[in-house]
Amino acid sequence: MREPACWEMFWPEVAVFDGNANALGIEEASLMDAAGKRLATAAREMAEGAILILCGPGNNGGDGFVAARYLREWGIDTSVIASHPESRGTSARAAREAAGGVLIWPNTPLKPHTLVVDCLLGAGASPGQSLRAPIGEIVAWAVELETPVLACDIPTGMGGLDALPAIATLTFHSIKQGLASPEAGEVTVAPLPWPAEVEDCGPGDASRYPPLTANARKGDRGRLWVIGGGPYHGAPILAGMAAARTGCDLVHIAMPSAAAARVEWPATLIPEILPDEDILTDASLTHISEAFGSRETQALIIGPGLGRDDATLSAVSEILRMSSDNGVPVVIDADAIGALPNESWPNGLSGVATPHVKEAERWLGTTSPSDALNDCSGEAVTIVITGPEDELTGPEGRSCRASGGHSRMAVGGTGDLLAGTIGGLLAQGMEAWPAARLGCALLRESGARAAESTGPGLLAEDVPVEIARVLAEWT
Repeated sequence: MREPACWEMFWPEVAVFDGNANALGIEEASLMDAAGKRLATAAREMAEGAILILCGPGNNGGDGFVAARYLREWGIDTSVIASHPESRGTSARAAREAAGGVLIWPNTPLKPHTLVVDCLLGAGASPGQSLRAPIGEIVAWAVELETPVLACDIPTGMGGLDALPAIATLTFHSIKQGLASPEAGEVTVAPLPWPAEVEDCGPGDASRYPPLTANARKGDRGRLWVIGGGPYHGAPILAGMAAARTGCDLVHIAMPSAAAARVEWPATLIPEILPDEDILTDASLTHISEAFGSRETQALIIGPGLGRDDATLSAVSEILRMSSDNGVPVVIDADAIGALPNESWPNGLSGVATPHVKEAERWLGTTSPSDALNDCSGEAVTIVITGPEDELTGPEGRSCRASGGHSRMAVGGTGDLLAGTIGGLLAQGMEAWPAARLGCALLRESGARAAESTGPGLLAEDVPVEIARVLAEWT
């Protein structure tokens, strides 16, 4: 049996799953109806009389309107207050119209109620921030009622100074981070009627891509270093091109001088010629250390084309230590995986490892990826075992898969593209788990689109431009 993808979800992952469900053709309205009906059932079981539902402008409010419709159909006295004159989104607007009998704040019902159902703000709210009007006004009014509250998905304002505390919370699909708070009361998880594929990597992951800003300057979207080459000079170039196509501003490619001399350097990439001639050794560490100290490096990719010489692996170990000390997340790929400690993740290091199955076996042995990350927490570390399906593992029980793509993507170089895609996203500020999810989804879709025009002749260098196109479409 497949394990749940997340035991503890960060709130933005709700938007990821909603986006994936939409891409799979699952209608938002059907999910809203299922959520609203479960909420109505919970409210009916808790209430001893009339029920008041507070609805915000988004889909959380839409769940409340659906709940109101069901409660009224069941003959339960139900009042509804909407925070705004109109709802956002087709599904929420339709649910509002079907509910009927909605009061617009600041209008309030005169009769008392035995239960308040909080559907003001859901997963889209920012934890800990003050609530703006009219939501803040409604919450202050509801607190003064001193009526028991049932929260829909997440209590409004949870973690802030003006939260609406609940005696119970009905949350959907999985536990969200922070629901252990007393403000949530007794938490119940209600499943939603979507297939397991919704939890896997897909277009919805683009909802966590850092948005472009109108006043952006060069470097605002990250500086990435790719350390590779030596025996093979093409691999780090492929990784760098993929990273640049994710929107990363500055991509430096560092490799030994002999390998650098063989490269036809793309104008987009910044050459960094290391003191070493043939392979990476400790002789290049000072040069690399200065890069961490004098330039604001947001992420590092290490491994493409490096080779597995003992001197190289020793240098990689030291570079990983530098990265940890400087708080620079790393994508550890290909030959660099041989420098990782056996069966475990390096202490204090954030980032993503991208071994294929054989590399994973050499590194982890009989230890599972989840056990290797046993001492890690949050979203700062991820292991991606690549293959016909990528298997992603993060801390705290996170796991998912990436499927799709094209069979021709077994061609050499696609692993370098994956490392570059994830590294480019890390450099732009994404954490390891969302960057790995989005990176895997992007590369597979980009490879499939590139194969439409090239077919059996697909080469790794055909894919990077498609990464930019897919990302533009998904965002």
